[in-house]
Amino acid sequence: MKLKINANRMNLMKYRRRLKFAIRGHKLLKDKQEQLTREFNILIVTLNSLRTQIDAELKQVYSQIKILYSNFPLKLVEQWCDMYSRNQNYVIASKQMYKLNLKYEVLETKKNDTINVLGLITTEPYFNSAVVKLNLLFPKLLQLATLEHLCELMAKDLETTRRRVNALEYVLIPQINGAIRYILDKLNELERTNITQLMRVKQLYGTK
Repeated sequence: MKLKINANRMNLMKYRRRLKFAIRGHKLLKDKQEQLTREFNILIVTLNSLRTQIDAELKQVYSQIKILYSNFPLKLVEQWCDMYSRNQNYVIASKQMYKLNLKYEVLETKKNDTINVLGLITTEPYFNSAVVKLNLLFPKLLQLATLEHLCELMAKDLETTRRRVNALEYVLIPQINGAIRYILDKLNELERTNITQLMRVKQLYGTK
């Protein structure tokens, strides 16, 4: 995109002000990009660590459930699972948080204790152990969902900031510098022309 330029001192002052604001905006966006990059890298490390921990705990739950399915009738295991789902009630609440001007939702859970399935004599130890692990795992799953959502928002904001920094650095600021050089060249050329004309007039009429 080429700037429409009228070579006069008013436009020269205007483009110099625009250059000052563009450089300042570029610095602020560059600082924001660096801060976003640092926070994003920290978030990725935390997210991967939490995901690894959850995967390891899920493997333990799956191994215990696998033992249940291999040693007890399918219908009986499904009855236990249905009993667990009916007796484990959670209330999931969300609250808004801000991080680097990004608004995101934090998921939290509170368990409503009604009937404790672990106290039922019809359940087996493997099932009880799996239930304990699932109860401990559920808040971590919500935390993982929150971190993934924040990671997605931060990645989008980082990409937008990077495009703006590049647009200022490689497009707008060079265009403004080019406009200033063009105006200065035109003004200098006009000044040289005026001086030449004055010298010519003086040469022609100054000796009379």
